Amino acid sequence: DSPVKSGEEDEDTLFSHRAKLFRFEMKSKEWKERGVGDMKVLRHTATGKVRLLMRRDQVLKICCNHHVNNELKLTPMAGPASSKSWTWYTSCDFADGVPKPENLAIRFKYPETAQEFKSVLDKCIEETLVPEHSPAASPSTDSTSTAVPDAGSLATKFAPPPGGWICEICYVQNNPSALKCAACLNPKPGQVTPPSQS
Repeated sequence: DSPVKSGEEDEDTLFSHRAKLFRFEMKSKEWKERGVGDMKVLRHTATGKVRLLMRRDQVLKICCNHHVNNELKLTPMAGPASSKSWTWYTSCDFADGVPKPENLAIRFKYPETAQEFKSVLDKCIEETLVPEHSPAASPSTDSTSTAVPDAGSLATKFAPPPGGWICEICYVQNNPSALKCAACLNPKPGQVTPPSQS
């Protein structure tokens, strides 16, 4: 018998606490419970990419699964539980197996846990930002400059391969020869799709 893989084997856990997750239902204009379980912040050991992952208790069905990037902004949830709740928008949650935009909210049991969650996410988001004036963001025109981006820096780790492209839908890096995104099959920007023949 081979052990069951969770998909988290190559990731370090930066945060893990029990919480209740909600999603905003556009039709009814209200928050609906999505699940109760451990909300995790995971960092991939090879790529350094960070994601949020939550599985429902007992059934272990995924109810939150998306990357953390600088677009993620936590705001306190309105109401009496605002000190222990956060809301955010993600353009690409994979909880249902297909990427889709979601307005999500999470409520922890204690305000301290909610603050720890925010602190961990803020640090991860800060690490993904590259200032415009840094050598990694813009190559120097000074031929005497010896500043070289650190091989272990996040800018280096997240840089697409030479000639590669980043998917506008799911932000996955793709090889230059790829005509469609490896993750979501979105066509390469500027790629003209031939008309289908019937």
